[in-house]
Parts: sequence; C-alpha cells; structure tokens
Amino acid sequence: MDLQATAVFERNYDSKARIVVNQGGTGSSKTWSLAQLFATRMRERTGRKLTIARKAMPTLKATAMADFFSIVKQLGMYSEDRHNKTDYTFAYNNNLLEFLAVDDEQKMRSRKRHDLWINEGNELTYDEFRQLVMRTSGQVYIDFNPSDQFHWIYDHVISRDDCELIISTYRDNTFLEPEKVKEIERYKETDENYWKIYGLGERGTSETTIYTRVHFIDELPEGGETIYGLDFGFNHPAALVEIKMKDDDIYAKELLYKTHLDDNELIAELKALKLKGSYIYCDSSEPGSIQMLQKAGFAAVKSNKDVADGIKSIKKRKFHVTKDSPNLWKETKSYRYMQKGDQVLDDPVKLNDDLLDAARYAVHTHTNQPKPGFYLG
Repeated sequence: MDLQATAVFERNYDSKARIVVNQGGTGSSKTWSLAQLFATRMRERTGRKLTIARKAMPTLKATAMADFFSIVKQLGMYSEDRHNKTDYTFAYNNNLLEFLAVDDEQKMRSRKRHDLWINEGNELTYDEFRQLVMRTSGQVYIDFNPSDQFHWIYDHVISRDDCELIISTYRDNTFLEPEKVKEIERYKETDENYWKIYGLGERGTSETTIYTRVHFIDELPEGGETIYGLDFGFNHPAALVEIKMKDDDIYAKELLYKTHLDDNELIAELKALKLKGSYIYCDSSEPGSIQMLQKAGFAAVKSNKDVADGIKSIKKRKFHVTKDSPNLWKETKSYRYMQKGDQVLDDPVKLNDDLLDAARYAVHTHTNQPKPGFYLG
C-alpha cells in the first residue's frame, strides 16, 4: 500500500542535517512520522543498522515500537521470522533495526549504528544522549513535547550548526480525528501554558508542573502496605494503580488502562489481575459500580476526591513509579496546574490524569481518614 503521511514525515525525509529535532505538540504526528521514516529507510536502503531508543523498554514498547510494527504490517513488510521478540530486533532488506532501552547502560555503550531515533528525548540525560550519538555514523532524530522550560536539548542540541529543528502541531496532522482537535483547542481558553506546549508545540514554563519529585524504579519494593486506586471510565480509560506505602514514600505501578469496559468486563479484568487482598479506593461518583465490585468480592470503597488536598497528600511524599507503567509515567510528566496569563491557578488541567486520579484517591483517602470496616485478606 502507499504511505499515507503528513508534512511532518516529508520534512524529516527531506532533511540532510546530522541531527533532526522534532519538537511538537500532542497529535502532531511526529512519533508516527518518524516510525514511517524508519520503515521507509528499511525499504529504500540496504545493509544498514538502525536504532529506535527510549529511556525504558516498557514505555518504548507502548509508543514507538507499537507504531513501527503497525506501519510495517500495513506496508506488507512484516513476517514473524523477521521479528526477534527476544532481542527486540526486526530484519528487512538486509537491514537490522533494534529497539534499545537507554537505562540498559551496557547495551547503550556497546552498540554502534548508522541511524538513530530517540523517542521522547527529554527523558534522557545529556550524557546518555552523547553516548548514543558518538556511536551513530548517520542521522540522529529526536522527538519530544516541549514541556520543560530548561533542558539540554535547547542548550546543547538545537543550538548546534548541524541540527535542524522541526516544530509541528496538531494542525500538521490532516488525519487527526475532529474530536481530538476539539479537545486540544479547548486549552486556548482554559490553560495558556498547556495550550502553548501541547497545542502550539512551543516551549513551556515548568513552574506549573504538579509532581516534581517523581522517581523511576525497576519494581515495587518488598514490604510496606499495599492499596489500590481505581478511576472508572468508558470513553476515558478505566485506570487501576497499585500503591505501596513504605517509609512514608509512595510507590506506584500501573495495572489497568483500558477504554470501553462495562462493569462486568471491568470485574473480569480485576479478577484476572489476582489482586492482593486490600482496599480498592474508587471514584465515589460511581456508587453503582462500587456496589458491583463489592458483590464480586472486592474490598471496593468510596474515596475522598478532594483534588487540592489529595495532591498535597502525594506532593509531601517521594513518589516512585515503576518502569512498566508507561501511561502513568506520561501522566506525571504532563500533569500541570492551569495558568491564566502569569497567574498559576490551584486547579490541575483535566487531561491525561486517569491513573493519577486513581493514585490520589488511594493515597489521600487511606492516609487521612479511618479505614473502612471490612478487609479482604
């Protein structure tokens, strides 16, 4: 089939720069376009090694890797024998493409390549970027949302004389659904900083970031107290997060993030997860759903949904997120207070916050009110 691409793909395809930085808002097609570019490279060239990298493998699998394999399947390039799912590689036309987690330092420092794409480049440190680039003989592509006011990408990459900056917005994506366009454009009126970053693809101001002490960890620790938070949803995802409270720190792991689940389907998902016996603090605006969970044998209870106090309950503790929580990690980076002009408001922007709402329900309710009168152990 022919490649259906936006102007973002064309600009990257035509670039001759050593480093091509894709700075863009949400829905701009920058990630999809770079996945298309690397698939096209494998069709048009031969004898090359390509790398698609991100900070951690779980988030890489959920984003750039998923897009890449969707594209190669659409283009008729995919077959099982070309895809090594153990080594995270794909072979085609005498080319080899690898998916690389940058937090695997040994692999990062030992591999060389022709072309490199760093997905969500602002997750990396400057040293990690340099280690990758010095082992790349061809072109380097980076994509990111400009949510940080200060970053090494601005200071040490965009300023290079061999770098081309491509700024894209949702308007560049002619395939974007009208509903998503409306959602993005809502922020023109409700939050100037969010509109600037995710609407216009412009550099944001970091003082609106809500959770600034978030740490990436490999897995939940042993010990501590386990609880769960659940945010109901249908068009928005139903979001379940496991919380470990240990030494007054918060450790969080994403367990469920799915749309279009009715109550029975949600119950089936929860049963499949084989949750450890503990409270599930739920969105209190859905008493019928909570009652259904209770009848199914879960210790589901109403939560205290106070937003301002709930955020304070998390902010006063160190907040750790496991690497296999791609949607939760993404939410923590984009979760911001609303802004009107120079004034930062007390209300968060209501977008991409389903798992964080679930975490807030659990932490705030569990630590600030008497425990419910039943417990499943």
